[in-house]
Amino acid sequence: MSFLLKDRDARKRILWGTAGLGVAGAAIGLNLAILRNLQPIRRHALTMATNWSLYGLFFLTNREAILHERLAKKESLHLRPLLSARETDEMFSSVVAGGITGGILSFITFGRRAAIFSGIGFFAVVSAAGQYSFTVWNRWRREKILRDMAGRQHGAVIESDAEGLFARMGAKMRQLLLVDPISRLPDWFPLRRLSSTEYRGILELRREEVRTELNSLRAAISAMDSREQALLSKLAAYK
Repeated sequence: MSFLLKDRDARKRILWGTAGLGVAGAAIGLNLAILRNLQPIRRHALTMATNWSLYGLFFLTNREAILHERLAKKESLHLRPLLSARETDEMFSSVVAGGITGGILSFITFGRRAAIFSGIGFFAVVSAAGQYSFTVWNRWRREKILRDMAGRQHGAVIESDAEGLFARMGAKMRQLLLVDPISRLPDWFPLRRLSSTEYRGILELRREEVRTELNSLRAAISAMDSREQALLSKLAAYK
């Protein structure tokens, strides 16, 4: 892992990937807490964000370590770095790192060795799908950059390096964090953010329902007590 101290791009990929998964986990936890009426909502969102961040940190660290080892081995053999070979190495690193992470998390969660294999298979498939999606998007981005460069007469400078990419990703992520995700939903979507007044009204309604049920229970208990006293009185009269 000493290469992380020297490779700035690897550190950025790990940090931004961990932060992105944490934000995604927080959004999913928030929506699940709202849909299932889990209280407090903030705790469930923070728990989901923490779990996703830890998974992202462990997965991305393993992925970068495996990828670095494969690239260093090819460099020692003086092999020419081809783009297709780089994509293959990235896919291999993602699948292996996903399998390792999934196996460990499944064993920690379920405590059974049998769960390790299902965790390895599931997370390996998810990691492969995610890496494939990223590769397809990266190819499309490169082709778009090449088309833009060919179409411009004066050859405007395009930020195509990794630092420019992560800077744009950071700006988009900050913009997403500043905007309420629920406010982006269309009006017909059956989910919206409640105001404090509406939430208090729902709580009051629930409180009244609970009070009504308690009063019904008290009335039923009182009626049962009355019948019991009547039965005891009849039994005493017979004696």
